[in-house]
Amino acid sequence: MHAHTQPQRILLLTSATGGGHISLAEALRERLQSAFACTVVDPQPGFVRTHYRMVSRYALRLWQAEYQFANRPQRALTAQTLMARLLQTPMARVVAEAAPDLIISTYPLFTAAVRGAIQRSRRATPLALLLADPQDVHAAWLAIKDVEAVLAPTRETWAQSRAEGFSEAQVHLSGWPVRQQFYTAFDQSQGESAAAARAAALRELGLEPNRLTIFLQGGGEGSARFAQTVETVLNVNAHRHNHAAQVILATGTNTKLQERFANIPRIHPLPFTKEIARYMALSDVIMGKAGPNMIFESVTLGKPFIATTYIPGQEAPNLEFIRRYNLGWVALESDTQAALIQSLLHNPAQISAQAEAVRHYRAWNVERYVTVLPAVQRLLGQPALATA
Repeated sequence: MHAHTQPQRILLLTSATGGGHISLAEALRERLQSAFACTVVDPQPGFVRTHYRMVSRYALRLWQAEYQFANRPQRALTAQTLMARLLQTPMARVVAEAAPDLIISTYPLFTAAVRGAIQRSRRATPLALLLADPQDVHAAWLAIKDVEAVLAPTRETWAQSRAEGFSEAQVHLSGWPVRQQFYTAFDQSQGESAAAARAAALRELGLEPNRLTIFLQGGGEGSARFAQTVETVLNVNAHRHNHAAQVILATGTNTKLQERFANIPRIHPLPFTKEIARYMALSDVIMGKAGPNMIFESVTLGKPFIATTYIPGQEAPNLEFIRRYNLGWVALESDTQAALIQSLLHNPAQISAQAEAVRHYRAWNVERYVTVLPAVQRLLGQPALATA
């Protein structure tokens, strides 16, 4: 094999339309950077991100209609063609500047644009796709078969890819990429001293170690729904007094949400932080929108997940995924959420039982994710050396 004095280069293409694609790209970068020089880039013009931000906040039904309209093979191909025209110049510039030995895309509508950029570069650069949903991936992912590899993060996406005509050699069952901080936080939560460390950390937040602790993802898009969920918890607490729950509320950059719940007993508004995993690890359960990254971050921490809302269309299948693998509960209405919290307060053993199922899936995902680096090494013609 050819010896390389410099590490081979991997270009990770992502999209700032929601945090999920970026988190996936960052997780892959962390996994691969020990062996490769990795660059993460979003090649899209700013108006694409603006459109997503506005529609996801104020017109979810329009977003659902757009998603479902393009979720047909022929329409998906048309969408790929239109995106390729839009991105022809910026994608060609990104590929030329990065001069990658491998490109991995975490966004479904980049495939045709990347293929065109590779052809113009006149370099035989392999292209891999990382499917960004646990099941029922959008047709845009599967419309173009001219790729060297598909990283399928779940059994369901592996089966869907094979059923849609990708060969067994193309599709790799990769596990779901999760950022390293979640593995570190899980490791730190184990062992004899972990309980004392958790108690101390909760006290620093003004919370009590022996109460049911809920981590609630707020901030960002649709914050009013998250505020309503906090109010649901407070209403439950009003009737339980000494046996009330407490909430770590991740408000992100949403200052209104921070101000609304500041100085309220048993609520800790958490401003934006890049090191979110250690706060999530302090909880007994994690609540929030059923985005796939948050579900798998909860899995990596060994925590049951409570889905309180979802983006219509693309995230609806995630509810079934949660139920199938017993990863937590689906509670989309306030009364359902209240009944669930009351039940968990009354019978905390339910959390332990659910956490056992979560850890079972966690073990499987970790086992598969370890294979990503060797798979990429093989794709680039390197000896595949399995590393944990």
